[in-house]
Amino acid sequence: MSNGGTSSAAQQEKKTVEDNEARNSVSWTCAACTFIHTGESKCNYLVCELCGSERAEGPSSCPKRPDSRAATSSTTSITRNNESNKNQSALIAPPSSPWGCLRAPSQKDIAGPRKRRKGLEEPPPMMDYIIVLDFEWTADNRRRMEPIAEITQFPSVALRLLEGGRDVEQKLDDECSCNIPIPHDLRSPPQRPSRRDAWCISIFDSFVKPTLNPVLTQFSIELTAITQDMVDTAPTIDQVIVKYMKWLRGIGLVDNDGNRIGNWTFATWGDVDLMSTLRLELQHKSIGLPPCFDRWINLKDDSMFKRHFGHEPRGGLRACVESVGASWEGRAHNGLVDSINTAKIVRCMVQTGFRFTRSTRGLDKDGLPFGLKKRNGEKTRVMQKGRDEN
Repeated sequence: MSNGGTSSAAQQEKKTVEDNEARNSVSWTCAACTFIHTGESKCNYLVCELCGSERAEGPSSCPKRPDSRAATSSTTSITRNNESNKNQSALIAPPSSPWGCLRAPSQKDIAGPRKRRKGLEEPPPMMDYIIVLDFEWTADNRRRMEPIAEITQFPSVALRLLEGGRDVEQKLDDECSCNIPIPHDLRSPPQRPSRRDAWCISIFDSFVKPTLNPVLTQFSIELTAITQDMVDTAPTIDQVIVKYMKWLRGIGLVDNDGNRIGNWTFATWGDVDLMSTLRLELQHKSIGLPPCFDRWINLKDDSMFKRHFGHEPRGGLRACVESVGASWEGRAHNGLVDSINTAKIVRCMVQTGFRFTRSTRGLDKDGLPFGLKKRNGEKTRVMQKGRDEN
């Protein structure tokens, strides 16, 4: 009885092994990638599970299993499913594509995460002029000037920027002529620059009479060396703006309406001169801000001084001028002196390979600085920075 049971179990196990071998013997090969699909379940596939190519022959092309009973069962199953497979073949079979089962790349994939300038494309042009300015204004020790601070000195240094091989001739109108001597280390080179250079072509300077706080504080006099007599005999800010625009027109940088002509911008040692002081004074006195003041370069921005020289612009303007190898001349906190020494930094940057191609800050269509948050429906007023910026 036990021998019979053992024999029966062995026969059953042998039959199971034969059935498994018979099922695995059913196979078909993809004509595109030569992948072999083995097993009874894969005999019904109409596309290759590896590359997605449509099967060239029908399911009946699979070789029959050696076991006639299993083969009959498989054939019956294939025949039974033929009708449904034909109806589903349009859904299963992917469209013909050289990418097979892979998704074809989209335009976004080809373009990449962002557009980058190609190596063979021409770089953006360097600016032709930079107007360096550094205002002085009314101030008091640890007390805010109310209602606003007013400019007491309005200087500027016009620099011509050139790259090797370009024309160096510069013709100026009589309106931009000045009696201020150009410092030796800002004068034009004796011959055409071999690579890049920047030099002074004209200087503008005017004291300005304050009208809201006409009497200067002792702190302001000691800081800037601008005396009460200097501002009492000076023109007011609206008159200085008219003279200043004539000076810019003489260089050919603005039209009669104050719109910028050509590729140029202002440069300052910090944002406070144009973003706060000039803008807020003209706004308070209902004087129109000329359109050319809509953008400028802050030389203390990380993309300027730090990027080029590799260190932070710390220690004040004089320390930064001397750190780049230029010589400081004059008294600090005099607007013209600060403008001239700031221009030396610009020239040093150009001579050592920096290309000024864009501004770092500007005003929007409403004449307000970019990036200011709104409060109660109106943009917040920019707080004036301390005098340590200079």
